[in-house]
Amino acid sequence: MALLKHQLEILAEITKSRDEPLKMLSFGYPDLLVESSVIEKLFGPAVTGHFQTREDSTEILNWHGFSDRLSEVIDSDHFFSAINVEVVYVDIVKSRNVERLVDLNEPLPDDLIGQFDFVLDPGTIEHCCNIGQALKNIAAALKPDGRVCHSSPLSMFNHGFYNINPTLFVDFYGQNNFEIEFLAATTGDRFQPNLISVPETERFTIDPEASTLFVARRNEISPLIWPIQSKYLQNPTLKSE
Repeated sequence: MALLKHQLEILAEITKSRDEPLKMLSFGYPDLLVESSVIEKLFGPAVTGHFQTREDSTEILNWHGFSDRLSEVIDSDHFFSAINVEVVYVDIVKSRNVERLVDLNEPLPDDLIGQFDFVLDPGTIEHCCNIGQALKNIAAALKPDGRVCHSSPLSMFNHGFYNINPTLFVDFYGQNNFEIEFLAATTGDRFQPNLISVPETERFTIDPEASTLFVARRNEISPLIWPIQSKYLQNPTLKSE
């Protein structure tokens, strides 16, 4: 999983006015794939003094296809600590040796429910066959006023099990008492992507290798439901007007 510039911009906005630590649940360990100058610009020069680089940077960069763009990978765990974020990483394997083993295809363990201010999906749920349960796990993990940030494939064929349409996020979170705060697509170079507007529920076309960037805030704790797609709520008879 990768943590890129636009996701860091969202994290910077959420953390900048907080005094107490931000409790975050991350679906997978997000490798920090940006230059240190980007982090310094977003979080200030004091943060960069706490950085440690990973000894396995070469392997990580080769895995993500960034070996021609970066020379080293800043350790994400040290970065989060430096910006006052307390993280629990969950995954089905310990790829970075700090993850708690959790299968997101199944309901979230009880001790993780309602515990987090922020859930980060840096590109994980599209790899979960039971993607609806993975979404419910995100919602269940959040406190009231907690936020979720998704970075998910929109047109990346065979990247994962799914390419995720904006309407899934809009309908799932909108019908479960969340407020949608941000929706856009990223296209082009992953290192310096373009950020473009996309409609919430209407059909559209987009370039290959695009991703969706989405943020929503939980207004209140309520029973989670399976959504109905907006186009069927708006036209339940399935007839032209």
